[in-house]
Amino acid sequence: MSSLLVRRRGKKAAKPAELPGPADGATGTASPWAGGPDRPATPASSGGGGADDDPPPAVVEWSNGPALATKAWGVLLALALLAGPAALVWTALRPAPAPVAAAAGTASTAQSAAATERAVELVETWLRADSNDQQLIASLTNAPVGTLPQEGLTIRDSSVAQVEEAENDVWSVTVGVDVAEPAPGSTPPPADAQAKGEQAEVPLVWVRRYFQVPVLVQRTDTRYSGPDLAVTALALPSPVPGPAAAADPPDLGYSETISPTSPAGQSVAGFLAAMVAGDGEITRYLRPGTSVSAVTPAPYTAVAVTGIKGSHEVTENPADGDGTHALTTVELTRLDGNKTTAQYVLTLVARDGRWEVAGVEPAVRIDTTPTGTTDPGTAGE
Repeated sequence: MSSLLVRRRGKKAAKPAELPGPADGATGTASPWAGGPDRPATPASSGGGGADDDPPPAVVEWSNGPALATKAWGVLLALALLAGPAALVWTALRPAPAPVAAAAGTASTAQSAAATERAVELVETWLRADSNDQQLIASLTNAPVGTLPQEGLTIRDSSVAQVEEAENDVWSVTVGVDVAEPAPGSTPPPADAQAKGEQAEVPLVWVRRYFQVPVLVQRTDTRYSGPDLAVTALALPSPVPGPAAAADPPDLGYSETISPTSPAGQSVAGFLAAMVAGDGEITRYLRPGTSVSAVTPAPYTAVAVTGIKGSHEVTENPADGDGTHALTTVELTRLDGNKTTAQYVLTLVARDGRWEVAGVEPAVRIDTTPTGTTDPGTAGE
């Protein structure tokens, strides 16, 4: 129901493997390491004399060495000189590397976020503005500001209802916002009283209104700093109809009634009490391998299950693997003592004769079974 209020203004070496020595008495070529691991063996003498009888090692001079070395250096220098022009030619002729483009999804997300932020800002400011806020509105849009009222509106709870990319970097954003408006049937103050600035006690109600804004988002990608976005609202907000409700809502896929006092119902109640009211340990109700955390701190003091509808029939003595998806209606008691109704969709699977919670589903299930047929499957399969 609409709430009633009174108008007022506000803004991270391999060890070498040891080589085995030759077996005792073995014949063969002497190991170069026969002198031990720390020093090489003394080379065998070619004659029976001592070391002084050995001729000194001969040193053979390669008389052509210096000349060849000079020629080699000359060749290298010539190659170096030739490499310069060749490198320049290759640099000029090779194809330019393709630019690393940002992922399309990331780019669209960034542009969409920028467009919605500007649209919400403009709608909120435009609704609250009065005749003294011409420059403020002009700073948010390229459109002419035109006429502004003598007194702005009181608003709350603005959000984006729809956003889509039109063309040429222009995004169409629809913003929903609650506006405090005179209650239907109320009489506005006379024009002369408004001119004198007199305030009148006019009952107001909250009404959800929607406004559409075209926003231009121009993107410039830089190599080091990432995307640069320029955002401009191209027009003032235009009031539009809100999203329409489905003319023929689909049936939900929960045809079986489950008693809250049944074993399955008791498992549901215990799980939800542990999750949102801090009553008990949540893991005792979970199927092995399932991870669901309790809400902390607990936002409610009590949970009462008022109804459960299942996608499959449950029994008192279920077989292992039997299961159902349970649309559960609960009454939650807030910290201040007030109560409110909420709904959860849980997956229940039987094991060892008891029902365990195998997950909290993100959405309800739609009945897609054609008329006159039955669904033979079970949730636990």
